[in-house]
Amino acid sequence: MKKIFAAIFAFAFAGSLYSQDRPFNITDGGLMYRFEKSNPAAQSVYRGDVLVGEMTLAFEGDTIMSNAGDPQRIIQVGERSFIGDLSDALTMMHKGDVAEFGIQADELSKFLDEKQMPAKYKKGAGMRFFYTVKIDDIMTPSDLAAEQELYLAEMNQRKAEEPALIERYLNEHPAQWKQTKEGVYVAMRKEGSGKAVKKGRMVKADFVCRTLDGILFDTSIDTIASEEGLSSKKQVFEPLSYKVGELALIEGWTKGVEGQRAGSELTLVVPSKMAYGAQEGAGILQPYTPIVIDIKLLEVK
Repeated sequence: MKKIFAAIFAFAFAGSLYSQDRPFNITDGGLMYRFEKSNPAAQSVYRGDVLVGEMTLAFEGDTIMSNAGDPQRIIQVGERSFIGDLSDALTMMHKGDVAEFGIQADELSKFLDEKQMPAKYKKGAGMRFFYTVKIDDIMTPSDLAAEQELYLAEMNQRKAEEPALIERYLNEHPAQWKQTKEGVYVAMRKEGSGKAVKKGRMVKADFVCRTLDGILFDTSIDTIASEEGLSSKKQVFEPLSYKVGELALIEGWTKGVEGQRAGSELTLVVPSKMAYGAQEGAGILQPYTPIVIDIKLLEVK
């Protein structure tokens, strides 16, 4: 389930939603506005609402950000920062409206660092930020609360079902599983004879991380990443090297390899509380996801 977003994000360049030949109106507070489409009988926008739709922000002819053509949650309407700000503009709108607003840049600059203002901005020149907004849907605070309640119920169910999922995995993958006192299940595939992993020693290891149903989400091995579609130009797949006690690893890894010797090959089944817990992990893992890690201890020194 999607999280509630309180700010615009992840926009890509797109063109304007608005026909440029309609004149602007201006409020007493200096807010410029014009409506391409107005639905005064439809649901109104109030502070605290999350708006779903499209928004383009432009300044001096340059598009700064836009999600035009890609409707999504664009903003949560906040409290007023100054008369004629974006929150004032948005509360003029209704579901289904399309409008454009001109916000005074000098006023907005009072609430931003100098580096956050566009390079073209000149104080006192009467410049404006122009927002083009199309509202497809409005989520009220009560809608958001209901969504959050449903999300929490789903997460609590995942948490409750986790022990049974781990037990089923262990039964379907028979091995000499040993459980650490912290709750990590360890199966030794090959026992090494080198130095043991302990605090202060350098470790070099290959690893493959999967969900219980076999979905790969991280690895140090390029061929596996490539074969299973995880390969990325931005990511280098190479053995993990670290000094025990100095690199922040998930607790399940730390406890699972503790005392194991160089040359060992082992599999860990890590409960979520010792992996990513209630947080999303590795970009794809839902909260309360137990994981499986295959590890080959290449060096310990």
